[in-house]
Amino acid sequence: MTNTWHEMTALELGSGIANGDIDALDLAEHFLDRIEQQDTEHNIYIRATPERARAEAAAAADRARSGLRRGPLDGVPMSWKDLVAMAGEPTTGGSPLFAQQPPATSDALLLSRATRAGMVCLGRTNLPEFAFSAMGINPHFGTPPNPFDAKTPRVPGGSSSGAAVSVARGLAPAGIGSDTGGSVRVPAAWNNLVGLKTTAGMLPNDGVLPLVRDLDTVGPLTRDVADAAAIFAVLASDEPVDLAGASVRGARFLLPEMLWNDVDDEIAVVMDDAIGRLEAAGAHIIREAVPELDEVTQIFLNFGDLFSATAYAELRDKVDAQPDLVYEQILRRLHLSVGASAVDVLHAWMEIDRCAQAYCKRVAPYTAVLCPTTTMSPPAITDVESDAEGYAAAQRRIPINTRTGNLLRLCAVTVPAGFAGGLPAGLMVYGLPDQDRYVLRVARGIELALTDV
Repeated sequence: MTNTWHEMTALELGSGIANGDIDALDLAEHFLDRIEQQDTEHNIYIRATPERARAEAAAAADRARSGLRRGPLDGVPMSWKDLVAMAGEPTTGGSPLFAQQPPATSDALLLSRATRAGMVCLGRTNLPEFAFSAMGINPHFGTPPNPFDAKTPRVPGGSSSGAAVSVARGLAPAGIGSDTGGSVRVPAAWNNLVGLKTTAGMLPNDGVLPLVRDLDTVGPLTRDVADAAAIFAVLASDEPVDLAGASVRGARFLLPEMLWNDVDDEIAVVMDDAIGRLEAAGAHIIREAVPELDEVTQIFLNFGDLFSATAYAELRDKVDAQPDLVYEQILRRLHLSVGASAVDVLHAWMEIDRCAQAYCKRVAPYTAVLCPTTTMSPPAITDVESDAEGYAAAQRRIPINTRTGNLLRLCAVTVPAGFAGGLPAGLMVYGLPDQDRYVLRVARGIELALTDV
């Protein structure tokens, strides 16, 4: 049975611990062994934490034997993106600028909540510098290649690159990532995983390195929606999410024209099949223009990259002090909004807030908004890593559908929709702000419709 533990969901593993079929310490050792054997270049985990994992797993095993389990995920391991503070460990943010910082003196609040729920920390996963890339390239710590192409090394998706690959490669049952413009959903989609983008402010960011403070969110990458919902409940310190009886029958899904433009042919075939399955399961599909989406995208692009204004303000002192330590493509992106006035930046955010209010009013009558998570498959690493134009073009295009949700402060879930030329593609479910539990239930219904054979 141990040969299949890395193929099981987090809740399945938790159930195995509860009924005595799995010893939590054996489970932790299983994943630690796989990390040591398969992540030899340390480009998935920047640093594993075996001592902590063994201690937490041993305590979970004792609780299980005593009938004192803390919940359904007690004893289940999980990976953590290396921008979440972990006591005794430096928080690198994927950058040499932070790698030599003193170790954190305490866990981030979300890690503390997961630990109190009995979850076992396997270690800290890789990311592009500062979590500021949709591709996942990191020349400093290495780029974990997408596991779905054995011939051509492709980007894993970012910025939660290590989190996604840790789950896809069976080096963790689930991973914690962050999402400011698509950084949970893009890598989840490209690694055939479920990814939850929480509403900004729904989960506390205490102890998490900031990028764009008002939009930064933390969320899980998992094998299915049930795991994402269970981990969300742990991180939110809230009651379980009710997924029982979830279905798309009678649902009214809006497909905005703007989010379905410029879709690669192979992705379009997967999406057409997915929408057909939803209709066959009783869902109603409505295709309409949503002008607010076009407007908010144009406002963003008027700056070259509006995120760069806030991100550079956050990082400027450290970056300007040692720019030679920053990957040139990240440095170039940070500088895109240099020269913009504070008035222009604030006005842009005010206009985006206006668009958000109009968007929410327009889509409120629908069950959810659906779109491809990304309109393209992951490019080859060699096509973008050292090519400034290729990198910039990919960075503009990859998060165009995901970034919109951050700007409008929505919640979202990406679910696996199929394979385009052998590479995974995701279907994204957008919900209104603060409707995270609801959008998880909708996503579960969609997941069931897409996997019903």
